Amino acid sequence: MEIEVEEKEGYNIVTPNGELDVYTVPLFRKVTLKLEGDRRHDLILDLTKLTYIDSSGLGSLIETYQKVHAAKGDVAFVIDNPRILKILKLVNLDQVFRIYPNVGRALQAVGVSGGYVDEEFFSDRNS
Repeated sequence: MEIEVEEKEGYNIVTPNGELDVYTVPLFRKVTLKLEGDRRHDLILDLTKLTYIDSSGLGSLIETYQKVHAAKGDVAFVIDNPRILKILKLVNLDQVFRIYPNVGRALQAVGVSGGYVDEEFFSDRNS
């Protein structure tokens, strides 16, 4: 698994690429905990490049959500994979997490657009 981290107007966009499972959760936790340690509490977890998630991966998402909220931060999730969304719905996490279909929509929801709107970026269509 690779994890990209990008900062946009105070929000860190964390994008894991690959599988989030028992083998890769330690890396995911290391990245998100480092951001928390750096006092960067506002996150967008872009899960659009996630191909698989198991129970330990779900646990790490919950842990990240709890730590961000405990630090008075904000967190949004970007999920476009129907299988991953279905798993979150099965355990009612779709009722807890703020989930958006793309990063553009998540940024709009948290109030970050920088005054510039790229219609394609904010589109619900997959490229």
